[in-house]
Amino acid sequence: MQEMEIKVIEEGTPYVIALVGRLDTNTSPQLEEFAGQLYGKSVNDIAVDMAECDFVSSAGLRVIVAMQKRATTSGSLVFRNVVPDVMDVFKMTGFDKILTFE
Repeated sequence: MQEMEIKVIEEGTPYVIALVGRLDTNTSPQLEEFAGQLYGKSVNDIAVDMAECDFVSSAGLRVIVAMQKRATTSGSLVFRNVVPDVMDVFKMTGFDKILTFE
């Protein structure tokens, strides 16, 4: 089973995290829980560095949509350094139209 690591890069505004590994059925609950804790601490602006995230499954997309919905009502969510394979997934699913990229 592949693991995913969530690294905290900067605890500021925005709160910057990096995803390392695969965001899939096995690891998406980890991101869901982590994001829930951030929002619970009143962190509203999140930047996600995806330079080392090489795969996103439908389960990962579901968590990203939930984060986006939360950000739309109370802050911002930005994705940085998305690798081409993952950006292809975002484009095929139309997520490139609803997410913010830097």
